[in-house]
Amino acid sequence: MTAETKNIGLSIDAIRQAIADGKTTASALAGDLYAGIAKNDPEIGAFLTLTEDRAFAQAAHIDKIAADGKPLPPLAGVPIAIKDVMVMRGVRTTAGSKILESFISPYDCTAVARLEAAGAVVLGKLNCDEFAMGSSNENSAFHPVRNPRDKTRVPEDRREDRQRPLRQEWRSQRSGPIPADQSGSQRRFAASWA
Repeated sequence: MTAETKNIGLSIDAIRQAIADGKTTASALAGDLYAGIAKNDPEIGAFLTLTEDRAFAQAAHIDKIAADGKPLPPLAGVPIAIKDVMVMRGVRTTAGSKILESFISPYDCTAVARLEAAGAVVLGKLNCDEFAMGSSNENSAFHPVRNPRDKTRVPEDRREDRQRPLRQEWRSQRSGPIPADQSGSQRRFAASWA
């Protein structure tokens, strides 16, 4: 993390306020997160596709609104990642399957359109079990997702922890992925819940 983004806090409100106050920029936040992704994701495998051009364009738009002193949208500059079952215009969407490996969506899904309209910065698409039919992220056609705390284990299966790779030290916020239920995720629980 750069000095500019180091002390802004970890909540959506803190990120938005830091941008409004000129303590950081949406572009700096996105840059820091992409640096962390480049460093850590090769071992973890959380991302299937990064959307850097689109993310930096959105961040620049938010930075301009802030620089002009205009009111910021509710998620201004908040970096997020979405599961690779949600489509984004011009971005590869695989649903974790090689069958869709070259599919490029001609439109945005409603969730992405609304998030971006609210100022969110979409960093990329998260890995998932093929066609979202699973709950452990071991059965993606591309590669499994590893638990960042113990690479020999899968990410935890609790709903709020399923995308655990995004909740580690290299994140500078807590906005996180958009939940998208996978088959079985409501019925299977981590052993720690027993």
